[in-house]
Amino acid sequence: MNCYNHQTQPAVAQCTDCGKGLCGTCASLYQMPLCTSCNKSRITSERSGIIKEMLLTFGVGAVLAYFFFQWTNGGHSYPLLYNIISFVIPFYVFSGIIPGWKTLTRITPSVFLFLPIIGWVLFFIMKFALSVGYILA
Repeated sequence: MNCYNHQTQPAVAQCTDCGKGLCGTCASLYQMPLCTSCNKSRITSERSGIIKEMLLTFGVGAVLAYFFFQWTNGGHSYPLLYNIISFVIPFYVFSGIIPGWKTLTRITPSVFLFLPIIGWVLFFIMKFALSVGYILA
């Protein structure tokens, strides 16, 4: 089998995703043997995942901050700077819930899988508090 990109070179590896033959030059372009088209599709997929997560994070932050803002103002009219600050700070705090939760999920040891029901309740309360605190730190 020859390299997919360089027809005269013998293949020394295969693309991890699609199985195309790659020569030594093409196989060493990336950390794992990938052809250029598969690398581009991985980048596109990763980029769309990052954009979706950012939209979810900022969307949750904006919605919760809006409700918090409405709840704390109680229909009063305050100066513009006060209104901006009283919306931006909760937005910043609430936007950290999802990344904080995901970070704690990633580092949680598997020991917590064997907790009784009360342990699970305490675990989720602690996890929520730490995920909110993650953004404040």
